[in-house]
Order: sequence, then structure tokens, then C-alpha cells
Amino acid sequence: MPFIIGTPIPDNKILVQSVSHIFGIGLAESGILCKKAGFGDDARGIHLTPEKSPLLENLVDSRALLVGADLRRFQKDKIRRLYSIMTYRGLRHKKGLPVRGQRTHTNAKKRTYFNTNAS
Repeated sequence: MPFIIGTPIPDNKILVQSVSHIFGIGLAESGILCKKAGFGDDARGIHLTPEKSPLLENLVDSRALLVGADLRRFQKDKIRRLYSIMTYRGLRHKKGLPVRGQRTHTNAKKRTYFNTNAS
């Protein structure tokens, strides 16, 4: 099972869908990347040889997109910044409540129920 940017690529799954499992790469972007790397629409993870794996990884790195752990770190830093400057959105994130104006009277039970940091 090959790995691309820390994400395992299953042998039996279609390669376009497998590449879209990388955090930050969608189905359309993975289709573009696979075509540039020279894989067909029906290519599977088995067809990803050790010679072609670095090519696909270099194509992902050459894009001006954050993917994988870098994207997760960027998102967490943005939320941490909201905490630190004490914005309304930051406080909603911290309390585990909906951030974008959704109602909380009848909805958003799951987000508040499982949050142990809510005060």
C-alpha cells in the first residue's frame, strides 16, 4: 500500500478516489493530478508503482495548495488566533457552539452534548 503525503492509498480502490482522501484535495483536483501523472480513469492503487509515486507526490507539492498536516495546522492556527483576540467566533469555537449563526434552541444538540470544554 503506497503512501502519498502521509495518506495510505488502498490497492483495490480507483486511484482518483484514493488521491481525494488526502486532506485538502477534492475529487476534481485529484482527477487533474492523476491525468497529469499519466494515469487513466480506471487506474487503481496497484498501478501506483514506486517510480510513479514520487511523480504524483511532486505534482501535489507543486500546486500552490496546502494539503495534509500543513492544512490542518493552518486551520487550527486560524481558530487559535480567533481565541486569542477574543472574537465572537473564537468564543463560539471554544464553547463548542455553532459558529455561523445557526439556531441553538432546537438544533446543535450534538455539538454541545459531546463537548466537554463547554462552560
